[in-house]
Amino acid sequence: MANHDFAADIDAIVFDVVGTLVDEDATLAEVARRVADAVGVGDTAELHRRWTTALDERMGAVVSGAEPWRPHRELVADAATDAITGLGATPSAETHALVSSVDRLYRAWSDVADATARLRRGRLVAGVSNGDLDALARLANTNRISWDVALSTGTVHTFKPAPDAYRYAVEALALEPARTLFAAAHPWDLRAAAEFGFRTAYVARPGAERPTADDRFDLAVDNLAELYDVLG
Repeated sequence: MANHDFAADIDAIVFDVVGTLVDEDATLAEVARRVADAVGVGDTAELHRRWTTALDERMGAVVSGAEPWRPHRELVADAATDAITGLGATPSAETHALVSSVDRLYRAWSDVADATARLRRGRLVAGVSNGDLDALARLANTNRISWDVALSTGTVHTFKPAPDAYRYAVEALALEPARTLFAAAHPWDLRAAAEFGFRTAYVARPGAERPTADDRFDLAVDNLAELYDVLG
């Protein structure tokens, strides 16, 4: 639990979006189920696993410099194709349409609308995501997410956890990392943010990776209501 001095030292909160503010795992699992039905794949869980693994690999190749940057939605679509063909099925116009619907199907966790609105009363609140900017705008509108601005790492042609993604947030918003709390459900995201000087808050979400025994974050909360209670 943070003390009053910690809360007073935080001027801004930067949220990861997909997974932290909206339910990534359930959305991809549902779309994977629909895709599996469309192509006749019986093992929906395996299709889902292959899809997310392929997406992580494609994004990782961009971060490492092995592949050039492309919009996030293109990598999502390519990863889905990899998963479908890897199971011996054939993508179709229907599956392409299903995969392209992912951005519109994300739903915020139940605590997000109220907590982000309350947190904005005293601090700058921003979202920083690997998602495309237009998708972030629609996602916020659909889910009543309150933030002062959303930034897409696509603007600087990379993805988190590349250092340029965090540098972009700092420079675009004139942030002081030591007075900015980076909140995410992904320990890998928080580790990279901490390397850039951000304070960190781990937000536990179903389906997301859990911290290791070696992880050290400034805060660990079960939801955003608890984050608000800590920060006041």
